[in-house]
Amino acid sequence: MSDQPSLPPPFASPSPRDPRASAINDVSAWVLRAGVVSSVLVMLTGIIFSFVHGTVSLERMQTARFKYDPAAVLRGVIHGRGQSIIEAGIYLLVLTPVVRVLMSMILFILAERDWVYGAITLVVLALTLAGLIWLG
Repeated sequence: MSDQPSLPPPFASPSPRDPRASAINDVSAWVLRAGVVSSVLVMLTGIIFSFVHGTVSLERMQTARFKYDPAAVLRGVIHGRGQSIIEAGIYLLVLTPVVRVLMSMILFILAERDWVYGAITLVVLALTLAGLIWLG
């Protein structure tokens, strides 16, 4: 007999996952899923509103511009304008990864007490928001 440890059989069950790492992965996955599904539903609602109100035409689709002003989009949503509802769905889709990074930062700091990863995630969040605000 040798002193070397024996290798596990090829079909042995894997070691249990680290519950902290899986919590961050699970929250991240759910945030991304919820963001994508909700944005698609909002955009589909905007398309339906556009068809119901009869404001859809090929010429309008080719010349319509995206409104970057969130207040204008919100006013349009309140008035039931299909284009504004679609734009709100696009905002949701763009903000989904930002919410994911924010949730990761919160989990790193509060759940894991990992200040280094929390600080790194804060820098990533700040750079992402800066890119959206100044380059968007």
